[in-house]
Amino acid sequence: MFERFTEKARRAVFFARYEASQYGSPYIETEHLLLGLLREDYPFVSKVLGSEGNPPEPSIESMKRKISQRGMLGRKLPTSVDLPLSNESKRVLAYAAEEAEGLAHKHIGTEHLLLGLLREKKSFAAQLLNEEGVALEPMREKFSGWLNTIGRGEDERTIVFIHGEAWDLNNVEERVQELVKFAWRKREWKPLDVLIDLGTSHVCFDTNPPHEPNFRLVSEGWPRERCLICRWELNADGGAAHSIGYTNGRVWVCAECHDQFLVKQSHDS
Repeated sequence: MFERFTEKARRAVFFARYEASQYGSPYIETEHLLLGLLREDYPFVSKVLGSEGNPPEPSIESMKRKISQRGMLGRKLPTSVDLPLSNESKRVLAYAAEEAEGLAHKHIGTEHLLLGLLREKKSFAAQLLNEEGVALEPMREKFSGWLNTIGRGEDERTIVFIHGEAWDLNNVEERVQELVKFAWRKREWKPLDVLIDLGTSHVCFDTNPPHEPNFRLVSEGWPRERCLICRWELNADGGAAHSIGYTNGRVWVCAECHDQFLVKQSHDS
């Protein structure tokens, strides 16, 4: 079902399940999907809700309060309980897939989930978004415009896609400029041994002995890393897309960012 979903979109649905359990709901409702979006992709939702001279934080907090007031249906459920999607939420995911196809996007991202919520017009989530001035057609036009550029002239920002997510190319290039001076080697990500400070639980990567008495060595205690450019997760159990990356010995970048940006920059230098 989630094969075409980006990692962010999948996590948004995961967080929606968590939110539903916290409200004691037997189903993942549309408002829980909205909360999942807020938790997973706060910068994106903030950008959608905000406007010039009007910071988005009050709108988001207002929605959370409204959801809490309406959504406390019972006692919290264990997070291990596998809650099903409500019929409305199932339609939202179907609409999200349709919106991705309509925008000629290969992957279904958080922006498509938001459009899906808006299309389920009678849902609580759509009502909340409408109250904040977020409507379907303007959002659809905005996302379509983000395919190429946002703004004009000196403010022009080109959009690129990394793992199906839209990124501002200017921001990406700023990060890449700091990384092109390094040599990168393709490696399989493997969990790292780390030292844990027994007093603070903080992690130390210098595992060379001798070890101070306040540190405990934990074998494979660091099971994942994130790409320094796009924050894509590298781990040992997520398949080739997650287990293969490039490292300079200190930090990592995912294979897609390396091939799309670092290789090109090296050739242009």
